[in-house]
Amino acid sequence: MRSLFYPKLAVSNIRKNSKLYFPFMLTGIITIAMYYIIVSIMYNRGLSEIPHTSDVRSIIGVGVGVVAFFSVIFMFYTNSFVIKRRKKELGLYNVLGMDKGNLMKMIFAETILIAVIELAVGFAVGITLSRLIFLILLKIVRLDSPLEFMMEPSAMAQTGLLFGVVFLAMAFHNIWQVYRVNTIDLLQGSTHGEREPKTKILLTLTGAVTLGAGYFLALTTKTPLQALGMFFVAVILVIIGTYCLFTAGSIAMLKLLKKNRNYYYRTNHFISVSGMIYRMKQNAVGLANICILSTMVLIMLSATISLYVGVEDILVTRFPHDFEASLRDVTEEQMDGLMSEIAENAEDRGDEITDIEGYRSLSLTVLPGENNHLGVEVEDMIDYSGLMVVEVLPLADYNTLAGKNETLSEGEVLIYKPDYNESIEVGEGSLYLGDLEFKVKKIVDFNITSGNSQMSAVDFLYMVVPDLDTVFFEKIKEITGEEEVCVDGVIGVDYKGTRDEVKQAGDATAAKVAEMKDEVNGYCEVREDSRKDFYGFYGGFLFLGIYFGSLFLMATVLIIYYKQISEGYDDKERFQIMQKVGMSRREVKRAIHSQIVIVFALPLAAAVVHVCVAFPIMVRLLAIMNLTNAELFRSCTIATVGVFAAIYAAVYLMTAKEYYRIVK
Repeated sequence: MRSLFYPKLAVSNIRKNSKLYFPFMLTGIITIAMYYIIVSIMYNRGLSEIPHTSDVRSIIGVGVGVVAFFSVIFMFYTNSFVIKRRKKELGLYNVLGMDKGNLMKMIFAETILIAVIELAVGFAVGITLSRLIFLILLKIVRLDSPLEFMMEPSAMAQTGLLFGVVFLAMAFHNIWQVYRVNTIDLLQGSTHGEREPKTKILLTLTGAVTLGAGYFLALTTKTPLQALGMFFVAVILVIIGTYCLFTAGSIAMLKLLKKNRNYYYRTNHFISVSGMIYRMKQNAVGLANICILSTMVLIMLSATISLYVGVEDILVTRFPHDFEASLRDVTEEQMDGLMSEIAENAEDRGDEITDIEGYRSLSLTVLPGENNHLGVEVEDMIDYSGLMVVEVLPLADYNTLAGKNETLSEGEVLIYKPDYNESIEVGEGSLYLGDLEFKVKKIVDFNITSGNSQMSAVDFLYMVVPDLDTVFFEKIKEITGEEEVCVDGVIGVDYKGTRDEVKQAGDATAAKVAEMKDEVNGYCEVREDSRKDFYGFYGGFLFLGIYFGSLFLMATVLIIYYKQISEGYDDKERFQIMQKVGMSRREVKRAIHSQIVIVFALPLAAAVVHVCVAFPIMVRLLAIMNLTNAELFRSCTIATVGVFAAIYAAVYLMTAKEYYRIVK
């Protein structure tokens, strides 16, 4: 019977502290189930038998690591709330005769019992839902599956090992929390150290500077390549700034409000401001966590949803034509001959071509400077994020493409600058390419970009010259120092018919071009050949966005819940005293409402500001993934923020009721 004493005591303690343990256990169950599901998808043999799933498997593999990392953090974070609220109870046990050894055995028994329950129920939920989630993934990526329902032993072993280690670490962590403190500290555990913090000017300034620097990078990054390098730097700076300002800046702001007599000396303001100052160091970390998690949810969901919704736009952006051939070092005669061969071959097969066009261009890598100067000596550069590619086209090819009849004198050029290019502002005047000066006759708006240029992370500028003659070649050789200058070619073809018919026509054209490899050097792309890959790739991102968003949202909800419960117990005695000294119940409730509205509105407001500032750099990052529809991303972001704000408000209202119940 003595051997069952601690398990029975553990069951009794968990039942008595159900308000603390139920959310904790529910979180553990959901986290275990989510981790098992994503690992089982990665190990599922049915996925490996489906074509076009290499990108999906790679993305899922990254997701497994991310879910594991945040699962450990969430478990320890929620455990810290539970053990903090239990310290007073443990202190009472100690006073009533249980020594530290008995307390540690009881805590170990509680942790093991919780681990067994969470693992058993988590596996049951994960196994039950894994088939459904897998089918949802296949629906998102538009693939058929030879899936058979099965349990994945490898996934169960990996999940059991990870969370077994987590629970064991939590058990020793909780035991250490009891072992290292005396009985008095245990009895004061939930309120120990809650004294009015000092205003930390240096930390506040650090937060303002780091947050400002992160915002500056996000707002001033001009090119996709720069965005790729600066995004994570900006993220780290914003996270540091958020924590510093919530921890130190909030205290400084509250003390400024305290000095404002007209504001501070009102009943509800006096209570809320003084109460928040008293515990702000403890509150600030939780609020900063809510803010960061909310920002991650909003950015992740808005980006992945817009990428998936815009797949058709992405396909058209990446592949402007049903078939596209990119040719290396090609002459005008070779281009004309190949286009004739393609047209004749399509006619022989009975394929109807709706459009065929081609152009030659000379590519130069330059570094934009001031006053429309484009430097061409970039070999010794260390930072390539500011580079730009200039595509030089002959006037005849441009007129054919655009259906125009433009004319140019010697030294005159036409310029086309894509909307996403912010590296240089070009107007009518002079444009300098190395030592060569050109007069910009007109800025044209005809889109000349090819699919090959769309997948580049650098900006492009298109320059139309009278002719790519020998004199021009010699000048380019002179300013670049190159012995040979090659002219590349692009041929685009569109067909009439269904997707399958267009795919067959494109594949046949690609095979015909391949037969002419002795005459032309290059490669071909068929849009329909990449459709499944694109849906798999961007669908995988959407799946992970929803998956991670759900995980982070669960963490946010849990932090809000425990924060309300913790503050309710902390405020209960304080508000009882206030009622005894003359405050009415209505005044107390109004003061409570004022405090919690400010506390919980602040993280959401800060998260929305973070998202708004991150919008420009996210637009450039999405351009690398071929999404250039900024309006689509804006609409998805607004919709995501609206839905998240509604969920956030609902969670706040539900947890606020529990707060009021505890305080009363």
